Amino acid sequence: MKKTVPFFLNVLFFLHVLLAFLVLFEGYMKVPFWVQPLGRMHPLVLHFPVAFIVLLVLLNLFKKQLDPASFEKINFALLLLTSFTTVLATLMGLLLSLEGYDSELLTLHKWVGIALCFVIYALVWCYTYKKVFQILLYVGLIGVLVGGHFGAGLTHGTNFLMEPITASKEEIVDENTPIYSAYIAPILKAKCTSCHNPQKHKGDLDLTTIEAITKGGENGDVWLAHNAEESLLLKRAALPIEDEEHMPPEGKPQLTAGEIELMQIWIEHGADDQITYAQLKEGDTLKQLVTGKWLKSIEDKQYEFDFITAQTIKELNNPYRTVVQKSPTSPAIDVVIFGRSAFQENNLTELEKVKDQVVYLNLANLPITSQHLQTIGKLGNLEHLVLNFTDISSESLASLASCTKLETLSLSGTAIDATVLEHLKGLRSLKEVFVWNTNLEAEDIEVLRSGLPNVIINEGYIPNPEEELQLTPPTLVNDGNIISSGDLISLGHKMNGVTIQYTLDGSEPDSTSVAFKKAFLLDLKGKRQQTIKTLAHKEGWLPSKPVSYIFYDRGLVPDGIEVLYPGVLSSYTGDTEKILTDAVRNNEKIGFSKFWASYNKNPLEAIVDFSATVPKINEVVLSCGIHNNQKKSPLKFVSIWASDDKKDWQMIKKEMFANENNLDRLKEISIQLPKKSYSYLKIVAQPQKGQTIRVNQLFFF
Repeated sequence: MKKTVPFFLNVLFFLHVLLAFLVLFEGYMKVPFWVQPLGRMHPLVLHFPVAFIVLLVLLNLFKKQLDPASFEKINFALLLLTSFTTVLATLMGLLLSLEGYDSELLTLHKWVGIALCFVIYALVWCYTYKKVFQILLYVGLIGVLVGGHFGAGLTHGTNFLMEPITASKEEIVDENTPIYSAYIAPILKAKCTSCHNPQKHKGDLDLTTIEAITKGGENGDVWLAHNAEESLLLKRAALPIEDEEHMPPEGKPQLTAGEIELMQIWIEHGADDQITYAQLKEGDTLKQLVTGKWLKSIEDKQYEFDFITAQTIKELNNPYRTVVQKSPTSPAIDVVIFGRSAFQENNLTELEKVKDQVVYLNLANLPITSQHLQTIGKLGNLEHLVLNFTDISSESLASLASCTKLETLSLSGTAIDATVLEHLKGLRSLKEVFVWNTNLEAEDIEVLRSGLPNVIINEGYIPNPEEELQLTPPTLVNDGNIISSGDLISLGHKMNGVTIQYTLDGSEPDSTSVAFKKAFLLDLKGKRQQTIKTLAHKEGWLPSKPVSYIFYDRGLVPDGIEVLYPGVLSSYTGDTEKILTDAVRNNEKIGFSKFWASYNKNPLEAIVDFSATVPKINEVVLSCGIHNNQKKSPLKFVSIWASDDKKDWQMIKKEMFANENNLDRLKEISIQLPKKSYSYLKIVAQPQKGQTIRVNQLFFF
């Protein structure tokens, strides 16, 4: 024991000095990949110091129950072990935090852990000062509780401890609950928000609210409405699980195939966070999916009536009538009758055989009259009735009074009028009525809404013949917006007969501006960029909003380009070589897309070939992207190297950007070179630790 104690004291001294060194210089360090597994062992090791500190407190509380000599030996040995495991867990946690995690909660957890580590180490050196020892011991216990609370918040959410007590009553989900709130948000909460929340917003991304999701993260938008294929969330989920960009990370609960399918279809539908199940049209893909796999209240709906035999259903089916059982486990029946010219009354009257089982009946475009509605009124369990473009009137709906379970009623294209309200009031289960293209005026529909406050009145879009609609802006026909002076510029519009006006002097275009008739030559006049402002006109339409197109001088065109590293998510964004030379400069969406070559660990290293022409170059320009919420420079430095053979490289310029406060300057980084001829140039752009740089074009002048 006497020989072991000095050894432990030396080890503890070394580890605490190492910890202090890492804390002082963490902003300048990058964790090598072979060290990262050590940091990721932090969750495994941290339980030992927690248990040892609690055990140490208990031991000191009950020391009178032990022999004094035995107590001293056990107490000091346990203290050394506690200090050793505490500094070890703290070092591992610090290494883990250097991998790019960033949040307010992580910062609190880190500094409480570091402080706790040195408090426990102080216990070793003041062991003989019993009063100081006791005070520091209880301070250490408090530190364990506080640090553990912050740590649990990082992995399980800040309300993890008290959630069973504070959780509100589970929200009832029905067909009037937004699809996002009912199904999408719970998926994100279960699989994503442990790492992407207000306290632990990894990648500067918070997925806990729709407002935070709309802001996106450092990698851009979470999803693109109507474009699931290009939505980053689903792109990340589709990557191999061993890929470091795959989300959720390996070891975390993964998205199921059903969850991915639901999110894909919801995004394709428009990613509308307010759309409800009730508002979706029959036959809509999203509604079918929610009905079939997610809407438990419909999937598990129980009926009190009996099943009809398969033979009866078979007999009721004919070329003009389809009778289908909802599912093998449900006795409910859906019926569709079609063929206006072939319609016969017995197509309806024969349904009396299944009058208790019919819950859906579609009679659209049939010669249905008041007499037929008396037959329909006998279907006591009918829930959905479609009478679009039939011959019924408001008065004939009185026959439906016995359909007390009717939920939706489609009356579009019928002759109903304002008197329909008195007949609909009696349908107590009614939830939605479709009334577009009827005799109802705008004021009638408002009266209908007032009289049926719990019913959705769906009137469709009613165009105003006196209303002038606004044209969409002109479009750019050119493949890109990077040109050489004298190149042809062509504008277009999706609608025929539209006149396009444009200006080149910066003024706003109007009906008196130059009219575009055919492609014209654009003279840059020695400038690096030229703006064209355009406007569309057409008789009977409102002019479009003016839209501007900025054209950039192409400069010197290299013979070729190659990059050492492909960039982040290159399979999603595209080849870096193409991005840097595709003659398209994008200044809008900043994130992972086909417009941006992104780097966050490896630097951008691009070798540019000018060996065929060996031109004189005195400026290199990098067109970069900066997020609006960017707080500090993502770029550490840019260096330019030159060579005649791609073997012997000589650095000719290096500029530092780590402390650049004017982030707008980083959108167009200009590096001045000694004006001379170069065969090959190598551009190196190094990102700062934990930051991502994005470049979408290289220019040479």
